[in-house]
Amino acid sequence: MFSFFKKKDDVIMLYKPVAGKVIDISDVQDDMFSTRMMGDGVAIEPEKDVILSPCDGKVLLIPKTLHAVALEASNGAEILIHIGIDTVELKGEGFTSHVHAGDTVKRGEQLISFDRAYIEREGKPLTTPIVITNADEKEIDIKKNISDNGDVIMELRIRS
Repeated sequence: MFSFFKKKDDVIMLYKPVAGKVIDISDVQDDMFSTRMMGDGVAIEPEKDVILSPCDGKVLLIPKTLHAVALEASNGAEILIHIGIDTVELKGEGFTSHVHAGDTVKRGEQLISFDRAYIEREGKPLTTPIVITNADEKEIDIKKNISDNGDVIMELRIRS
């Protein structure tokens, strides 16, 4: 009823960081993600080899192994994009970062590119989980879009 009193930043839309089929996080072939140990979200079976920012935000972390990136959206949601399964074992080979921790990014900006042929030769699935790691702490409701309709994969709303 009083939704017009809500701050604009209370709702954030997350867009596909890479083209591909969206699947529920419970279907990821890695217990760390499928059991939501890292947080709830979705995953993408990527068709391209560049990860784009799913929203405006700030880069919180890019590990030395370059296989993941953590972002903070303007509403405080922390988003982890993990490229592939067990890709940490590649020790950064096949990945190129285009940003650094502390950078401010806009939706659609390149974050990390990867060599899909190399990763596949190494026997690593490219399934890419996108999870909200602080949903409980920040009281964020996650509405997922698993269908192939549109580019929005999640709507994140701060509970009030």
